[in-house]
Amino acid sequence: MSENNIAKQRRGVTLRTPEDVRRLIQRICSRAFQEEVELEHAGKISQLLGNWLKAWELDKISDIEKRLDTLEKGVKK
Repeated sequence: MSENNIAKQRRGVTLRTPEDVRRLIQRICSRAFQEEVELEHAGKISQLLGNWLKAWELDKISDIEKRLDTLEKGVKK
């Protein structure tokens, strides 16, 4: 069966972590700047960058929570 050897086509983007969101937003913004349409899409880019920042904050909060848990476990011993 030769159809099983055909590579699957990508149907979309998988966003599972805040890092995935940040990577996608970086790709979109980079493309806008490469095509020199950043001023035409300034509002959209601003909104994307706000979302990028929120995703970055989520990463940092989870990092802080892990460190806090480690510290709390060390104090309880």
